[in-house]
Amino acid sequence: MALVELTPLRRPEEGEAWARIREAVVDLVIESGYASLELEAIAARAGVEPAELERRFAGKEECCLQVYEANIADFDQLVVGAYLRHERWRDALRAAAYAAATYLRDHPREVQYGEIQMREGGEMAQARRDAYLRRIIDLIDAGRGELDDPDSLNRGVAEGALGAVYGYLLKELQRGSGTRSAVDMVPELMYIAVRPYLGHEAAREELAIPPPPDGALDG
Repeated sequence: MALVELTPLRRPEEGEAWARIREAVVDLVIESGYASLELEAIAARAGVEPAELERRFAGKEECCLQVYEANIADFDQLVVGAYLRHERWRDALRAAAYAAATYLRDHPREVQYGEIQMREGGEMAQARRDAYLRRIIDLIDAGRGELDDPDSLNRGVAEGALGAVYGYLLKELQRGSGTRSAVDMVPELMYIAVRPYLGHEAAREELAIPPPPDGALDG
């Protein structure tokens, strides 16, 4: 089976005012939480007129959701871009894993914002997260194409692998450890992801494969 055919998500138009709004929303949600956030406070922090936010967004929920989706698009550009640069599933998945880990390491505030948004931002935010996680599951589930009988495993294997990763990251955030160690975890996580599809020996090889050079995943 070929690799998953995906196109990286498009980044929204990034003008100077929108960049300041994104930064203000992330900062304010981290500082004070989602529940107490007001559009007026976002406007003041971003240095824009409140009327501009009212023209852009129906309310704070839409504003915060658009910031969340913009962060997802940045993440996706790196992860899917890295995945698509390889022909073999295992190499593609490893590249995607390191791209994801690098984003988590280098954007801790955006990651923290996303976690708060998921916890406090309501059903729309959770639905958007679940939709995006299905996209990542697709990358793992493509490993069934490595089997003589792809139907011998189901999609639940990939869902379980991603669930383990997601649970680890949430635990790190909740105990205040951040995501700086995410890159170091990639070999172990690749072991978990590869073993059901390629077997124990191939999975063990992942533990000894070094990370890509610094800067190789930028973009």
